[in-house]
Amino acid sequence: MDKKIILILGILLIMCLGIGGKMYMNKEKDREESLEIQKDLANYVYSNYVLYTKDEEKANKIKEAYNKGNGSLTEEEYLKKMKEVREYVDIEKIKFTGYSITPMNTVDIHFIINDAYEEEVSLDTISAETNKLMYTISKHSGNGPYYIEEKKEKTDKIMPDSNISYYVGEVK
Repeated sequence: MDKKIILILGILLIMCLGIGGKMYMNKEKDREESLEIQKDLANYVYSNYVLYTKDEEKANKIKEAYNKGNGSLTEEEYLKKMKEVREYVDIEKIKFTGYSITPMNTVDIHFIINDAYEEEVSLDTISAETNKLMYTISKHSGNGPYYIEEKKEKTDKIMPDSNISYYVGEVK
């Protein structure tokens, strides 16, 4: 073979390996960023939120007694009694189930808490102070039987890695 052909083939091989390596490294970097975001979000939820459920039978009796303000309970008593029927559950594990892109090009991350409560958070705001994503979860939300609520006293606890199921798939 001609030396020029061997040299050209060698250069092409090196270029292909370089481009392939660069693509692989970029993909690995994106994967690491994704895992870091998931871990940060899991710790944020673990430290700042709690789940609760309520005894529907007791809640219905209280609603009947209140009767939209026309019953035997005042609004204040009604609200107090409704809070009393809540049964709080600590967040023990979080399973991330995917990412999606909204029409406004916002990334939403989907996850399940304690195999019972589904939530999604938009990743669209970056803190100017920390240069990290800011997460926004409703203060009281859920479709039942579980609801999420901000803790009265936030903590700096870190969720054990074994209790976080990471999502490593593609963006949907």
